[in-house]
Amino acid sequence: MSDSPYGPWGNMDISPSKLKIWADCTQKFKYRYVDKIRGPTGGAALQGSSLHEVFLEEFLVGGIDDTDALVEMMAMDLQHRLDTQDPRDYKTGLPLTEGEKAEFIMQLRIWGKSLLEAMKNGEDKYGNSLKMPNVTETELEGCVEVYLPKTGATVRLRGYIDLVFEDGTIGDLKLASDYWLAVWTLAKTLSEHQPAMYAKMTGFNQFRYLIVDKKKNRSGPQEASVRTIDLKVTDKMHENLMKTLEEFVMVSDVLNGYENGIFHPNPEYNGQSKANAGMTKVNFCGKLCDYKEMCFDENFSQEDSE
Repeated sequence: MSDSPYGPWGNMDISPSKLKIWADCTQKFKYRYVDKIRGPTGGAALQGSSLHEVFLEEFLVGGIDDTDALVEMMAMDLQHRLDTQDPRDYKTGLPLTEGEKAEFIMQLRIWGKSLLEAMKNGEDKYGNSLKMPNVTETELEGCVEVYLPKTGATVRLRGYIDLVFEDGTIGDLKLASDYWLAVWTLAKTLSEHQPAMYAKMTGFNQFRYLIVDKKKNRSGPQEASVRTIDLKVTDKMHENLMKTLEEFVMVSDVLNGYENGIFHPNPEYNGQSKANAGMTKVNFCGKLCDYKEMCFDENFSQEDSE
């Protein structure tokens, strides 16, 4: 038996994204972390990666002030990701065409420029004020051991904190949809465990989301709105995090390599659009998920298995 405080399977690292997937759907978690099935990459996710890479490393840390040059870096970075990975259309699952890749790059040029100009001018193109303390560090690796009294387990919280401000607050950058079902609001942030996890890693209880809202209309992408959502990490948020961690350890059986873990689908029906009317396999769950077809076939298909 190993002497590791995390059990015989070694370090038990839990990131905010890992815990978010668990809380959203344990079946999705199983596909991703237990079965280690990697879903296809979407163009939007790659946009976010490119924005983070250039904004955090080149603009904030590197001090490059040339907006056009930074936007070009974002475009080149995204082009490389699109060409070297296997990006797929979220709805159809088909590989992105060259035209679709070009559309994602054009969108990022517009939204990335919106963020850079808002940071320089102190407001976005819509006149919304953007006032933040100076950033002293980016992508700070946070790591802390947390003891869970109900299970007697010790887990390790680990993640990379996008923004550390000179006033002792911390934050995260989000390139996000402004669609009403997905838009980031204070109400949404209060349901996230990320602020409490980062607070435990750093001891800082003031958290700030920097939101870049991806705006579109029928003519195409529009300049993004850029804003912040500030919140205090309260005792209640810490308590909720601890409850979720206790449940995660007990139900997933993570300390035994998930051997006796309990995983089940948790679909959320959100209706159907004109484009996908009658497509049961698509509509049975409205969550963003890379494993939807697999999950439907295994758990909801009307066809009897052999």
